[in-house]
Amino acid sequence: MRNLFLMLLLYVATQAGGFSQDSTLHYSAEIKGALASTQTPYLFHTNTYGVIPTSGSFALAQASFHKLYNQHNPRFFQWSAGAEFVARANKSSSVFFTDLFLAAKAGPVEVSIGQRKEFYGLGDSLLTTGSVAISSNARPYLKIQISTPHFVNIIPGNDIISFKFSYSDGLFGPAKSIYGNRITVPETYLHQKSIYLKLGKKSHILNLFAGFNHQVMWGGEDKIFSGGLKRSEAYGYVVLGKPWAASRVGNHFGTIDVGVQLQGKSWTTFLYRQSIYEDGSIANVSNITDGLNGLRFKRNTRQYDSFRLNTILLEYVYTKYQGGDVFDFVTGTFGRDNYFNHYVYSQGWSYKGRTLGTPLIAPQHLMRGELRSSPNLFTANNRLIALHAGIDGSINKVTFLLKASHSINSGTYNRPFSGSLNQTSLLARTEIPLTFMNESHLNLSLGTDFGHFYPNNTAILIGWRKSGFIR
Repeated sequence: MRNLFLMLLLYVATQAGGFSQDSTLHYSAEIKGALASTQTPYLFHTNTYGVIPTSGSFALAQASFHKLYNQHNPRFFQWSAGAEFVARANKSSSVFFTDLFLAAKAGPVEVSIGQRKEFYGLGDSLLTTGSVAISSNARPYLKIQISTPHFVNIIPGNDIISFKFSYSDGLFGPAKSIYGNRITVPETYLHQKSIYLKLGKKSHILNLFAGFNHQVMWGGEDKIFSGGLKRSEAYGYVVLGKPWAASRVGNHFGTIDVGVQLQGKSWTTFLYRQSIYEDGSIANVSNITDGLNGLRFKRNTRQYDSFRLNTILLEYVYTKYQGGDVFDFVTGTFGRDNYFNHYVYSQGWSYKGRTLGTPLIAPQHLMRGELRSSPNLFTANNRLIALHAGIDGSINKVTFLLKASHSINSGTYNRPFSGSLNQTSLLARTEIPLTFMNESHLNLSLGTDFGHFYPNNTAILIGWRKSGFIR
């Protein structure tokens, strides 16, 4: 199977030819391998949509084929599709799809079914630690979605104010239950919706952004609870976030986002904030201090002559407050939100073992052994402060990327660490163009973890990538 897949990669790379501006058929083929110590370093595997494993050394091959929307064709109806296949050899080898979807668009509105890599929230998508609620860390899941992928003018022909939205429901599969009448439930789901507004024209120096996203993992309420809601009835509580049985139906999590963009002659500055809310905390803004702050400087036109910095990013993440240290039904004070853990679903805020939101809140199996707590919890550390920086640049046609993350970890309210634990992770990556096979690319990455939260890890990765449009 693997030999056949590698032959397919090489065939696509040699036969696909060069770039065609009018083509909507895009391909990509990549082979890479890494030598790592105990685990794969944090910045190696995070925000890779679950493609890079966490368990150390590996070999990996992936290939993708996408039918894109034609940006140069004004047709009202268009369609798109995509598939990306991954074959991975490591301690537990696996094959899977990240992308496998079909989509159709009528004007600005798109309907899609399947699974595909997407980005949520206001923020940077290349150098970031990851959006707080839904990051690029876990593998995509099967869903049906209606959305506007891009901002749409509210006033026809005038982009002074515009919006974009998404509404989807997806399948998460069976889940273990740690509360109620069942040990497992046969099927769980993820409901997601978002809406964002933009004030300001593309030609304006200043643009303002605001919006929110709301996600709920739910399912099996009629089996877990005596007298629990049937699925059709529970869905209404999920969508509206209505209280039920002194709680909420499912595991709710989301962010309220704001952003300011200043467009200069050569650089665009983007300042953004993602504020956390969980369950009912959106009503009393009890979590307002928790969230992600980001500042990005991005060159308007990428340049490849001599030494150039193209993107500079700084982020600050704080998750220690969680509504406060008091949880009391009598006074109606509901703190100790215990981010990414849940009292019903032991997998918490995760999918296939990977954090759905910011990967700074990590699963227990990645932490040092002495820090792990109950097996019924997804994470033993959700109270943290983190500083993150990233740089994307080039030296002639050679590109490079640098990332650095430093976190101060305090455990949870219920089980705090004996002291604050410092952790630092570093990543350096470069990509060199080759004349081999019609301009393919060689990439090299070095990464390391050192501190008291993860085991000390170091890895080196080398890979080859070929991509382009099929004529």
